[in-house]
Amino acid sequence: MSKRKVISAITMIFTILVISYLIIISIKKQSTMETLNTLNVSINGENITLKGEGKYNSINVKQLSSTTENELLIKETEKIKSIKLDDEEVKLQESIIFNVDEISKNNRIKSSIKYNGQDSYSNYYINTYSSYFPGYDVEANSPYDGEYYLTTHNEEHNYIFKLNNKGDLIFYKEVESNPFDFKKIITDDNKVRYGYLVVDKSSNRISGVGYSPTKLVVMDENYNEINNIKLSEYGDIKEGTELENHDFIYIDDNHYILSSYQVVEADNIPENLSNGNKTEVVAQVLQEVKDGEVIWQWISTDYEEFYNMSVENNTFDEDNETPLDYIHFNSMEIDPNDNNLICSFRNTDSIVKLDRETGEIIWILGGKYDEFNLDDEQLFSRQHHARLTEDGYLTIYDNGVANENSRAIKIKIDEENKEVIEFNEYSVDEFYKYTGSVQEIDSENEVFLIGVGTQPGIDQNLIAMEKNYSTGEVYFKISFDSGEGLYRCYKFK
Repeated sequence: MSKRKVISAITMIFTILVISYLIIISIKKQSTMETLNTLNVSINGENITLKGEGKYNSINVKQLSSTTENELLIKETEKIKSIKLDDEEVKLQESIIFNVDEISKNNRIKSSIKYNGQDSYSNYYINTYSSYFPGYDVEANSPYDGEYYLTTHNEEHNYIFKLNNKGDLIFYKEVESNPFDFKKIITDDNKVRYGYLVVDKSSNRISGVGYSPTKLVVMDENYNEINNIKLSEYGDIKEGTELENHDFIYIDDNHYILSSYQVVEADNIPENLSNGNKTEVVAQVLQEVKDGEVIWQWISTDYEEFYNMSVENNTFDEDNETPLDYIHFNSMEIDPNDNNLICSFRNTDSIVKLDRETGEIIWILGGKYDEFNLDDEQLFSRQHHARLTEDGYLTIYDNGVANENSRAIKIKIDEENKEVIEFNEYSVDEFYKYTGSVQEIDSENEVFLIGVGTQPGIDQNLIAMEKNYSTGEVYFKISFDSGEGLYRCYKFK
């Protein structure tokens, strides 16, 4: 090989080595910059990493509110020199409180970070409206103040959320599984609390029963979780026993009433029903806890009357593959007049008042053993959500399984003389076999917020509505794009 060719080869090799070295240095520098230009933070308690600059790399968060303050917690303050939110510089500290004007698909929070050793800001964008939030259609123009409390169901990403009177999303929180009964609470000591039941994935579900094992999650006025609650140890009930998903009463932070379903081998079923057979049933357990102590507990299997009252899942004389859900509780309400408990038991077609000290049945409205002489038009079937209005009426969501006619009912009863004083019904136009709720908004104008319930196997075009039945006007209606149903909804000021 000539001397010139040798020099040329050496030069080429050297050039390749230099280029390779520069590429390696560039990669290392880029990697270092990428490491430097990331920041671990949390927003409203959820850990996220700010990385990937620009609007097209925007980040979802699990919880956000446009009506209360939000918190950005910076876990690596030593990495940065300054911070701006939406181009306004804020004081660099571990906890930064910020507000969101609007939760919408077009609104993003711009978070600008100047890292140590850098002269320019890195810009990250946070979606106010999570791209995981399920699609819904809403029409809203209510003249009545308040916010709508709703939940998603059977979505890959599940949420509790609130809409204002215009139908705008003003709060959402992604939860670990299906949520139920999201509501606002004003405690006896005048504190604002929010509560919801959420499926407890660590618990085993009772096969063949229409419910979910849950725990109660309680939040403070800023939506910070302050407690997770299950049953307390008492009698045969073990500490930490799961709740069921239908209802809870939260009186204050140290006083509440909880509900659970438990499998019991019943040995007190009347002979005429069981023919001597012993079978497993789903017992309803109500437990009142105050200051850490169980002060009252009620179990349906202690009261033989309910076996006779049952109209569904009552094959007590047969060998059954699954426990018999013969009573199926779905709501409870404290009557302020006597502090006793009004309960809805779906599979008895009855509303029952229970003595909150002795547990005894005070009266039965509806069903086989109705004590108020309801006529055929007044009788309800597989009902949900019995509630007392401010003027002493009962509102009930009558699923109307017996005649496939769902409706809201408002009824005034004379408890002493066991008489119906007044009865009114309000159609929801279609048949909804399961779930549902009714809340009176205006008694004079017959305005109700109705969670219409569930139509199994059908994509629903309506899950809730606020309707003025005196004029026919609908002030609010909502449906999910997925066609899912809704367990229950509320409106609170």
